Amino acid sequence: MTRVEEMISVAVSTQQAMRLLVTTSRFADWVSPDITVTPLTKAPKLSPGDRFRLTLLGGFTLEYLLEAETEREIVFAFTGSWRGEERWSFIADGSDTIIRRRYEVQEGGVLALLAWETVGRVLVIGHFKLELSRFRALVEREPGARAEIEYRPSSPQSAESRSFPIDEG
Repeated sequence: MTRVEEMISVAVSTQQAMRLLVTTSRFADWVSPDITVTPLTKAPKLSPGDRFRLTLLGGFTLEYLLEAETEREIVFAFTGSWRGEERWSFIADGSDTIIRRRYEVQEGGVLALLAWETVGRVLVIGHFKLELSRFRALVEREPGARAEIEYRPSSPQSAESRSFPIDEG
């Protein structure tokens, strides 16, 4: 297994950074210009189980699957000329967020290892530096709301029909 890893600090909350990462309509704004991202889902925001395809100039393709999402990490599995995992970690640091992006290639056949060692590693290192810089600029320029509260009704009652007892004592 081989690994490529980069870190940056962004002046936004972890929720703002994570939201940008999974918003499909924003991929082209921060992903390297020589990569085409094709969401394989209709959802505007990726969630576990959703897929997308990365295609580099020259036809090199990787298929991605969002495997897991927690409050601090998003994990993608990928397959193509080689296979592995890409993990994004978001660590709150005061009002900033430290983002750690790690790309791990798993052991595979001789051709996969040769492709990774000759072309893949150099491509990934170059793309990480460019993409993280673009990601930082975009999320700091257009951070969106600091946090989201999703409405999830607990019962079919309307807000008006609920009673809230007041203790006047």
